[in-house]
Amino acid sequence: MTTARLVLVVSCTWLAACGPNKRGEDDDGLPDAPPPDAPCLTSISGKVFAPNGTLPLYNVTVYIPQNPPGPMMDGLSCGQCTTSLPGGSVTQTKSDAEGKFQLDNVPPGTDVPVVITTGKWRRQLTVPFVGQCVDTPVMDGLFRLPKNRTEGDMPKIAMVTGGCDSLACIFSKMGVDPSEFGTSSAAPQRITWYNADGGSSPGTNAAPTMLWNNLDEMKKFDMVINSCECSEMNTNKTAPDLLRQYADLGGRVFGSHFHYTWSKNLVPQWQGTAVYNTAGAANQMPVLVDTSHPDGQAFSKWLVSVGASTSPGVLNLIGYPQPSEAAVNPPTTRWLYASGTNPVTHYMSFKTPVGVPMDQQCGKVVHADLHVSEDSTVSASFPTGCSAQLSPDEKALVFLLFDLGSCVDIIF
Repeated sequence: MTTARLVLVVSCTWLAACGPNKRGEDDDGLPDAPPPDAPCLTSISGKVFAPNGTLPLYNVTVYIPQNPPGPMMDGLSCGQCTTSLPGGSVTQTKSDAEGKFQLDNVPPGTDVPVVITTGKWRRQLTVPFVGQCVDTPVMDGLFRLPKNRTEGDMPKIAMVTGGCDSLACIFSKMGVDPSEFGTSSAAPQRITWYNADGGSSPGTNAAPTMLWNNLDEMKKFDMVINSCECSEMNTNKTAPDLLRQYADLGGRVFGSHFHYTWSKNLVPQWQGTAVYNTAGAANQMPVLVDTSHPDGQAFSKWLVSVGASTSPGVLNLIGYPQPSEAAVNPPTTRWLYASGTNPVTHYMSFKTPVGVPMDQQCGKVVHADLHVSEDSTVSASFPTGCSAQLSPDEKALVFLLFDLGSCVDIIF
């Protein structure tokens, strides 16, 4: 991995020697005013961004390591949250609903190492100089997640295309380098194409059955993204229990619109996660953010901060919502819904395995019961054809994609 400014991690001994500090003690040891026993705050502050450097992100961990964090391992693993961080932590914090952070009790000095990470996204950076007893602000755009493998760690993602949603465009718009899209799970690229019904993408790519019908293939990926195929297409989903097994082992699954079929029709263990309509309900507006849980409250505030919403708790979708979920059954998390004469759920997520105690859950599933991307399909000349800006729908999806990739914690 290439690291920013080369010197990223210093030893625990150095960190222990450098702080925290007391105001009034200079390098020569002579006191200044105020008295030496008065505590002072040495901090770093700023915002954390998506790879494009412009979209702030919520709930990203920012920390100073005690030792080099070490490599991230490829392949599926149980994604439960832990109290420790790779390399240990001198001090740590998380970005808030506007992407802002303040990292306190920072050891002052030059080339101070900082790690930003969420799930398997990770970038190691340095702050050139941190002054004692002051806050060091970081310019917007500098603390962003990696665009490619040379900048840091990225999850390995299976991107399944479909004829009615172009979810891959969202990764391009949020700053992932086109060079990170490849045609084989054995290749070093972090995103691998599979073309489902109506889908297209650069290169000659495998059918989704090569993924969905092969647990060993799915286990190579941290995340499986399924773009809408314009219908349920149950005929190409002939071994649905394998996707359940993948999620139960720690896999992350996202599906748009007709991919509700996995939960509604194909995986018995998932059928109780929501109440399904027999047919797509009529579009209900406005779309509301479920703020009954803490992450929903953060989601609502984040949508306003990134310009996706003008009123807290309300989102004007431009996609094609025709939901099949009328309501969710706890502990499924509802994110977006409409409460008209026919209440519907637009975004929902649940942890896996379903029905086991929380401390035994490893994976996550997210379903968006609408066409998320304003770009109808991915073309063979990808990313040409993707629009330049993220729509409100797509910004909402970015939030949920990073939540999907984050560690498994308490279900709200």
